[in-house]
This record gives sequence, structure tokens and C-alpha cells, in this order.
Amino acid sequence: MDKELSSLGFEEASNIIFPRLVMSISGLPKQGKTHFALTAPGDIALFNADIGLEGVVHKFTSRKKIYQFDFSVPGEQVQAKRDFDKLSQAWEKVIKNKKIRTVIADTETDIWELKRMASFGKLTQVMPHHYSIVNAEYRAFLKKIYSSPDTNLILLHKMKKTYVQNKDGKDGWNGKYERAGFGDMGFLVQVNARVWRDEEDGDFHIYITDCRQNPDLAGEDLFGPLCTFPMLAQMILPESNIEDWE
Repeated sequence: MDKELSSLGFEEASNIIFPRLVMSISGLPKQGKTHFALTAPGDIALFNADIGLEGVVHKFTSRKKIYQFDFSVPGEQVQAKRDFDKLSQAWEKVIKNKKIRTVIADTETDIWELKRMASFGKLTQVMPHHYSIVNAEYRAFLKKIYSSPDTNLILLHKMKKTYVQNKDGKDGWNGKYERAGFGDMGFLVQVNARVWRDEEDGDFHIYITDCRQNPDLAGEDLFGPLCTFPMLAQMILPESNIEDWE
């Protein structure tokens, strides 16, 4: 390492590829978000605000340990602060816990709402310039996962309708949906994907929007028995084996 560059704070870039994924997965209700996430390797720490967990998680508890942290978004700021502080402490602990292989947020949309309620006491009518500090704090909260090179993070997201201005100058739904949650999410993760279900054959799909480690996977659609975390992870990091992710 060049001494002058080192004295300026530079470090030599590492060529190590860590055996973990940081993913953002969005999808409409009952389209397989939680099921896909639970195919990731255990032990799993699951932050749960989704009533859809019942009937899904039991399929996996005989094969891996799943630790569930339930939370909700209260309508009162003081309680929201207490709840987010408790969640944040648990989040940091499980990331550092060597037994935890995967952390799941079900959903990140709810965690972001909890953070906003704790910060503003409301979820609407907040001026954009008030978000500067809150956004920075939340980015730091999410980026803690990168301090643990062996822990997967799967952030599940609800979706919301996309509105555009029509010819009359009014906002109207354009028939499409977009991810609901923290606006900078796409930049903070390694993989962005969307799950959906084919109504004709019943197959679940995961569509890869973009992938930092393997950009060639953008546009890939895995479905049926291929729609699992181990299969996707092995495609993203081809030097690994399926067994590394089970």
C-alpha cells in the first residue's frame, strides 16, 4: 500500500466476495414474498408486522430455527419512539449474532412507517426538508448489515399504486404499482427483485430488476421450483454451491 495514500485515509480495495446477499423484494399481497424469504438459510431472525405470516412460517420451522420479533405501527409518537428503539436494538443484536444467518424484515414498509411515526408523530403532510436527518439515520440503520459479512438481509416491501397526472391535470392511477417504503432502498441493497404469481398455472415467480454482484441477471425470471433463495444466490455467486445457501 502506498504510504502517501495510506496517510490520506485510503485502503487497498478487497477482492473478497462475501457469502451473503442484501436484497429488496417487493410484491402484492399473497404473491409469495414471505415464502421466498423463508427459503433462505437459518437460523432466521424475522421482524414481523405482517398478518400474512400465519400459515406460512410453520412450513419451515421443522427444518430451521426461526426467531420472530413482532411489532406494529402505533398512532402515537411517544409509543412509536419506544417501539422503534426496541426494534433497533434487536436489529443490531441479531446482526452481530453469529448463529443468525438471515435477517428478514416483513415488511420494511412497516419499519419505515414506524421510524417516521417516531420522528414526526405522523405519516403524511411532512415537508421534504424535514426528512434530511431522518433519512440519514435510517440509511445508517439499514447499512449496519454490511458490518456482518456472513448475514443475509431480505427486506420485503408492500406495493402502492403509481399515480400520474392526466390530460385534465388530475392525478390518476396508471395501472401500475411501485415499491412502498424508503425511497433510497434501491441504492442500498445488492439485489432488487419483485415476486408475483401466475394465476393460470399457480407458479410463483421472482423477477430480478438489478443485481450488483452479477448485472447479467437483470431481467431473469425464476419460477416454480427455481423460485427459492438458494437457487437465486447460487446464480448470483456461481462460485458457491446450493448447499452453501440451505
